[in-house]
Amino acid sequence: MADYYSDNEYHIPRLALDEPVPVEEHIPVEVDTVNETSGTWDEYNENYVGPLEASSDEEIARAEEKRHSRLKQMILRPVAAILVGVTAIMASFGVDLLGLDYLRNDHIDGFPVLPNPDPDWEGEYDWSRDSGQYFGPELYLRYSVESENGEFEYGYLVKGATWEQYDPDTPVTEGPKDGSLRYDKATNTLTLNNFNGSLIEANMMGNAFKIEVLGDNQVDFIEIWGAGHSGSITFTGNGTLTVGRKMNPDEEHYDGGIVLMGEMGVTGEFACACLMVDREVTLDIHGAPAIAIESTAMEKAIYYLDPITLTGGTILVQSSQEDRPDEPDHPEPVCYYVTIADSEGNPSEHVIFAPGK
Repeated sequence: MADYYSDNEYHIPRLALDEPVPVEEHIPVEVDTVNETSGTWDEYNENYVGPLEASSDEEIARAEEKRHSRLKQMILRPVAAILVGVTAIMASFGVDLLGLDYLRNDHIDGFPVLPNPDPDWEGEYDWSRDSGQYFGPELYLRYSVESENGEFEYGYLVKGATWEQYDPDTPVTEGPKDGSLRYDKATNTLTLNNFNGSLIEANMMGNAFKIEVLGDNQVDFIEIWGAGHSGSITFTGNGTLTVGRKMNPDEEHYDGGIVLMGEMGVTGEFACACLMVDREVTLDIHGAPAIAIESTAMEKAIYYLDPITLTGGTILVQSSQEDRPDEPDHPEPVCYYVTIADSEGNPSEHVIFAPGK
C-alpha cells in the first residue's frame, strides 16, 4: 500500500516514486482534446524542474537553471503570442508595428524626413525678392512632347506668378489630351501613364514631390531645381520609366538622364535634394551621367527601398566648400555632389533601379 505524507491533514495517498504518473499533454487539434501519457516522477522532474533531492552542487545548479527556464517560458510565451496576434491584426490595416519592413531592408531604413515638403506656393524662397522686382512665386512644373512635325511643344502644369511674367506665351494645361500625364496638387504627385515625352522639369516643388509611374513610359530628360528650397523627387508606382535619348542614332551615347539641383537659396543654405525610389517601380536611366545630384546638403542623397536593387555602379559622394569671402565670419556651408559611379569611379551612363528577384 502507498505511503502517506506525515503532515497531510487530508490523508491523500502519495504514489511511490517508481510508480507511473499520468502527465497531461495538449496537442493542437481542431477540437479540444487531451492526450494522456505515462511517465515516472523521476522522468517528470528531470525533464521539467530537476531532481527533487539533489546529491551535489552541480545538480542543484542544474535544477535551478531548469526551473528558471521553465518560469521564463511560462511568462514569455503568452506575451509573445499576444504580441504576434496584435502585430498580425495591425498588419492587416497596413501598420508595421515591429518595423519588420525596415529589418528586411538591405539598403536603407526608409526615406528621410526632409524640410520643405510642399511646393513654395507663397514664394518665400524666391530669388526675385532680392532683386527688387518680386513678381510672386517662382515654382513651376512643366513638360514637353515632340509633335508630329518634330517640334517640341511645352506646357505648364504648375506656373508661379514669376513665370507668368517671364514666359506668358507658354500655356498652363492639365497635361496631354490622352491623359498620359497629370498633376495632383493635393498629393503633390505627377502621374505618368504610358507617357512619351522629351522633358519633365520642376522648380521649388517641395521635397515631397513624387512621380508616380504606371505602365511603360519614356522621357528624354528629367531636371529638378530646388533654389535652396527643395529639389527632391520620389518615384513610386509599379510601372517602368526609361530616361535618356541617344544624341546620335548611330552611336551608343545618350543625352539627358536625371539631374537634381539643390542649390543655395536666399536663406544662405543648400537645399536637401534627394532621389528616392519606392519598392515596385522600375527606372532604366541613360545619360552622361545617368544621375547627377548637385549642390545638395544631403551627403546621402540616393535612397531605394527593398526589394529594389541597383544595377550599374555604386553611390559616389563628393563634398565641396562654398567660398564666401565677403562673409569671413560665416561658416562655409558644405554641399555634396552625388552620382552612381562605375567600377573605375566614373559616373555611370546607364543605371537601373528595379525590384529584385
